[in-house]
Amino acid sequence: MKTVCAWCGKLLDDSDNGRDSGGKPISHGICPDCARRLLLTQARPLRRFLNRFAEPVFLVNAEGRVIAGNAAALSALGKKPEEVDDKLGGDAIGCRWASLPGGCGKTVHCKTCTIRNTVTNTINTGKSNIKVPAYPDLANITGDFRIRFLITTEKAGEGVLLRIDEIKQERA
Repeated sequence: MKTVCAWCGKLLDDSDNGRDSGGKPISHGICPDCARRLLLTQARPLRRFLNRFAEPVFLVNAEGRVIAGNAAALSALGKKPEEVDDKLGGDAIGCRWASLPGGCGKTVHCKTCTIRNTVTNTINTGKSNIKVPAYPDLANITGDFRIRFLITTEKAGEGVLLRIDEIKQERA
């Protein structure tokens, strides 16, 4: 049985898995690109929901991509929705290492990224993490200062709500 994306028609799977298709040769699914575009159409209503929070909040998927951020999050980053939505976390916040070959999540520095590891932990375990200190490397933005976040994560469906409870600038 062939499986094709119901949105764009891209072939997803051409195996029959040892089953007789019973004369129904095609089933439908959704490819990752169409799923991402579909989620982006949901970003505006999601943002309205997230705007109920006074603190900066992002909804992040299992890949570490920002689905949407609230007004406080966008303000804290000094960014517009299109600069954050569907971006990997490091790209969204301006992590210095995200611009290296491979990008966010693929450099040696990413292995010790508290934000990435905390989101991944919540995705994998379903457990919330509360006020975890994180020091994203924003030196290309902050110069001689470093930024400390206190972050809280909570499972929300297939994604994670990432709340920034505190942002503090410290001398590096």
